[in-house]
Amino acid sequence: MNTQQPIVHSAWNIRRNPIFLRYCQSRLRPQGLGIALLIALLISGFIYFLSRAIALHQGLAPMDAERVTILPLLVFQALILFIMGTALVSGGMTAEKDEGVIDYQRLIPMSPLSKVLGYLFGLPVREHVMVLATLPFTIRALWVGQVEMSSWLPLYTVFFTSALTYHLTGLLTGTVIRNRRWAFLASIGIVTSLYTIVPQVAKFGLVFFKYLTIHPVLAECLPGILPRTAGAIVATGQRIAPTVKFFNLDFPETAFTVFCQGGLILTFIVMLCRRWRKQESLLLGKVWATGFFVWIQLLLLGNALPMIDPGNLFPSRALAGGLFRIVPRATSIDWVPQPSEAVAMSGIYGLVTLLILCVLISIITPGEDIQIRGWRRVRKEGGNSLPILSDAATASGWVILMALAGALGWYVFTQALVESRWFPGHELPLRVLGIFTLVLLSFAVCYHSLLEAKGGKIVGLAVIFIGVVPMMVGAVLSATHERLIPAASWLFGLSPSSGPIYAAIVELSISELPPNLAKSVPRAFYFWQAIAFLTAAWLATQLRAARKAIATKED
Repeated sequence: MNTQQPIVHSAWNIRRNPIFLRYCQSRLRPQGLGIALLIALLISGFIYFLSRAIALHQGLAPMDAERVTILPLLVFQALILFIMGTALVSGGMTAEKDEGVIDYQRLIPMSPLSKVLGYLFGLPVREHVMVLATLPFTIRALWVGQVEMSSWLPLYTVFFTSALTYHLTGLLTGTVIRNRRWAFLASIGIVTSLYTIVPQVAKFGLVFFKYLTIHPVLAECLPGILPRTAGAIVATGQRIAPTVKFFNLDFPETAFTVFCQGGLILTFIVMLCRRWRKQESLLLGKVWATGFFVWIQLLLLGNALPMIDPGNLFPSRALAGGLFRIVPRATSIDWVPQPSEAVAMSGIYGLVTLLILCVLISIITPGEDIQIRGWRRVRKEGGNSLPILSDAATASGWVILMALAGALGWYVFTQALVESRWFPGHELPLRVLGIFTLVLLSFAVCYHSLLEAKGGKIVGLAVIFIGVVPMMVGAVLSATHERLIPAASWLFGLSPSSGPIYAAIVELSISELPPNLAKSVPRAFYFWQAIAFLTAAWLATQLRAARKAIATKED
């Protein structure tokens, strides 16, 4: 009889992790690795010598010419790790599921964290080696260019934490999405949007999202990396530009970026560990999801509020000078933010809060199969009710709590805008908090009740025919003739995504509507919010009946 105990692998001993070693053997074979290294060396060498030659030809000193090569090399390294690495992690995880390897890995006596780390570092191991192959050119440029450690160390620290965040994103999409092609495209789309769409959103008051990229740290380290003359100019502009203020506490860009990304990394690891521990479990528990939502609200407010009075939060100031401006437009005597900016920023804050709420509701809402399994377990153990924190328990209370927290954060942000020194004489009454609560709570209850009672397919159809189609028809009508714009505003108001925008337009005293919309938009807003509230109440009763039916169903 074999009495040998199974070997339990330490989660942090990556070098002996069986999953990591398996991918080292498969992805670091000489033939495939040799071609990858050859391509990486050829491209990085070409970038280095071409950039250096152009800089020398333009009369720069050898030290400055070396510095010119750093940023192009960084872009190439980011392309390897951020795009290729993330896509391969996502596609590789989906392939593991398709081939049944995941089911085999569940039998291995390893902790869920060990398995997550094994896939996290094993799947993109070739891309990590490719980046290491390009580093000699970067090291030479840093050494000959006499770049101080205080300039390059924070940049490459955030570079690798960003890569870790994106690879975890790819691992999560590969775990959740069944189709390999869709998982591949979704991971690339997420990373691409972080560097295209998210920076634009950050200009409208949602500053937190830019810290999911390397942009802030790159801007902070840029003076020490660029050629000396260009670096001095950028440094002058940065002395004028604001530092990171989280509730008026000054933080270095590097520390705050690592803090923001660290929260996401921890949450992603928790999601993956839950799924490895039990295949049918939800990605997040109800307490963690609620805390994560509140954490995001605190980060959004902590970044935005201190930037309102100086004027640094308003889009017109940010767009006027760009990222590397020298003299901000807001320093001019005649610059003041427009009221329409504050209205748009309030609406966008509410819309983003609604979207985040939608994602978290989707994560913590149990389907019918999870509810049935939960009740079977309760009956088997002799109980008569579901534990409040179990996956099978309803998420209604937690959804309401998140909606209330989101409405409060939205109100605090809007109040700081409206009652700032830029708009003297304007106040935000407390009843606006009730309107914001109504907007978020009605949507949250409708979405959650429909999802928990009817399933994802019905919710998908509702999103298409209630959320998207009315806006498409409204856009066509508004483009057809000016007389149809009031009718189009009623169709736009039907979509839940227009609720936060309409709420900001209707409720803020600084908002000014054109004459043809002055009556139609408020009427459409109040009408559709009343319908949404009644629908939420009806769907909540339907959900209660559906859950009661499942609870009394015989096995």
